[in-house]
Amino acid sequence: MSVEFSAKKRVATSEAHKPSDPAFATTAILAWPSPPETIRLEMNQIHLWCAAMSDFEAKLEEFLVMLSPEECTRAEKFRFSKDRSQYIIRHGILRVLLGRYLGLPASSVNFSRAVLGKPEIKADLVPDDLHFNDSHSGNLALFVVTQDSPVGVDVEYLRPVPDFLEIASRFFSPRETEALMALPMDRRLRGFFACWTRKEAILKATGQGIGEGLAKVEVALPPWQELETRQTVGKSEDRREWQLRSFSPAPGYLGALAFRNHNVRLSQWKVHAPSR
Repeated sequence: MSVEFSAKKRVATSEAHKPSDPAFATTAILAWPSPPETIRLEMNQIHLWCAAMSDFEAKLEEFLVMLSPEECTRAEKFRFSKDRSQYIIRHGILRVLLGRYLGLPASSVNFSRAVLGKPEIKADLVPDDLHFNDSHSGNLALFVVTQDSPVGVDVEYLRPVPDFLEIASRFFSPRETEALMALPMDRRLRGFFACWTRKEAILKATGQGIGEGLAKVEVALPPWQELETRQTVGKSEDRREWQLRSFSPAPGYLGALAFRNHNVRLSQWKVHAPSR
């Protein structure tokens, strides 16, 4: 199966208003290009999308009416308005993207959950497998879509973490910790986030979730110059299956993607924001 849609069908324009939270208003400068006019998803391809959430605040009401009752209930449980707004925006953009791949209105995309809670598209909507995953941190949201295999993505804002070495001692393997400590002092925090995002990406791909899984998954932690290098993951018998790729979708952010196919072709695009 191949999936095609026009990139002209972007999130519609509406009048913007100033967000009240200065942190939410800080727009990340996305490093990825605009998508081509026509997007076609085929086997052996992964489409990775990035959005600056604050650029879509004017779409809150429009996104809200797309959500399911379950999503609306969850949105209302957030204590802070910034978190509630970001949840609505993330799920709205996800629905718009998946709706285009499926040829459905965004509000008609129905989700189910796997045994361990990983969200999936209900089988009756998908003639063949369409796998997706999403992540967010700071002002950035990532979305990945593929027909190839289960996939996982994670992104982190590179913020100060004073106790990152203590966290690493709890959740990293001895070899991961040794590799982290071997990095120059000024690269250790970035190395910490590289390891963390890779571990989360693989756990999201397998549907395990982080929980105790972080300490059970071991990933490669290469010198930071090898930013785009794919790395193997997991036990020796699984090393031929899972691949990891680190990337930086915007300055100050670090992400990781977990996938199976060694010959996959990866495309990275930004989600266009409404015109101001």
